[in-house]
Amino acid sequence: MPDPCPPFTVELKLPCPAQRAWQAFVHDFADWWPVVTHSLSRDPRARCVLEATPGGAVFELAPDGARHDWGRVTECDETVYRLVFTWHPGRETGSAQWVQVEVHSTEDGCLLSLTHGGWEALGEIAPLLRQEYRRGWRQVLEGALQPWLMARLAH
Repeated sequence: MPDPCPPFTVELKLPCPAQRAWQAFVHDFADWWPVVTHSLSRDPRARCVLEATPGGAVFELAPDGARHDWGRVTECDETVYRLVFTWHPGRETGSAQWVQVEVHSTEDGCLLSLTHGGWEALGEIAPLLRQEYRRGWRQVLEGALQPWLMARLAH
C-alpha cells in the first residue's frame, strides 16, 4: 500500500550562484522569513532564527520575549549546500517532521529544493497538514525568499 503522506518537494529556480542562495536561506533566514504570515505571533516585530550548526535551534522570538522552538538542525553541510532540520512549530517535539534544503548549481543560476517529510509523526492530522505545508512552503519560498534575494541581487 502506498504511503498516504509521502514527503513532498518544492523547488525554486534562482538566477544567482548556489552559494548566494544558500547564504540567503540559511544565514539570512531571520532577515527574510515572513513573520507576519508564517510565525506563531504573526507580529512584524517577531524574529525567526535558524542556528546553522548541527544541534542548533530553529525558533521564533516573539515581541514579548517568549521563545517558541520550531525545530533543531540535524545536518548542515556548507560544502554541498545541504541542511536538514526537525520541524514542529507550535507543537511538541514528538510531532516533529523533517525538512531538507539543498541548493544545486544550474547553467543559469541554481535550484533550491526543499523536501518536507516525516508526516507519520502527526498521526491522523498528517494529510491535512501536509497539504497546508506544501502550499505554505511555496508561499514562503516564492513570496518571501525570492523577492528578498532578488532585491539584494539588484544592488
